[in-house]
Amino acid sequence: LLVAFDGTDFHGWQRQPGQRTVQGVLEAALADVMGAPVTVRGAGRTDAGVHARGQVASFEADSALPAGALRHLLGARLPRDVRVLGSEEAAAGFDARRSATARRYSYRLLREEDPLWERFAWRPAGWSAAAALEAATRALEGRHDCSSFRSVGSSETNPVCGVSRAGWREWEGGLILDIEADHFLYHMVRTIVGTALVAASAADPAGAMRAVREARDRGAAGPTAPPQGLCLEEVLYEGARS
Repeated sequence: LLVAFDGTDFHGWQRQPGQRTVQGVLEAALADVMGAPVTVRGAGRTDAGVHARGQVASFEADSALPAGALRHLLGARLPRDVRVLGSEEAAAGFDARRSATARRYSYRLLREEDPLWERFAWRPAGWSAAAALEAATRALEGRHDCSSFRSVGSSETNPVCGVSRAGWREWEGGLILDIEADHFLYHMVRTIVGTALVAASAADPAGAMRAVREARDRGAAGPTAPPQGLCLEEVLYEGARS
């Protein structure tokens, strides 16, 4: 399934007792369609308040229903803040999370207050020039130990990440970070955004960001940006994209 959602009113993707989660809502709708409990696995475990336009979810079920029909059947059962954009049968052994080769996220910054965008973007107290932010995040491209951008309390994941791009561009409300990597650490993108805003004020933004990266210490990085600006845009698989 290709899934999009507004994460504002969800307690993240992953199912949690007593909490409204995207996985929980999706599984409930699938159980209604299939007539039996279904467990879905998401490609990205987004946090509370984080959005997605390219989440991929996989599951196994015995059913005579054609896979393509699920998009419409689920659409009639899902709340307005979750949509299935596509559904298809996957190859044997496919797993939305483990089969992924990379993920692409965006993070939106607002220049001015805007009630229409504040659910999906963050307006920082200070504003940095696009060129300075670009210099700071481009310094992260390549294969590096990204421990400095991992929040305390995260699982023991390999801290070496292959970042294929990390650049900024204009959008109607301000600036948007486009970042893609083979995997991400806990809160990594949001910490990169907070650190880039600090590094952008340095005489050498790229050098400041490299110093943080090479410290391999979360204490060297900047604050973690809030969740509403973050969106899972795309999941990549061998020979295909979401």
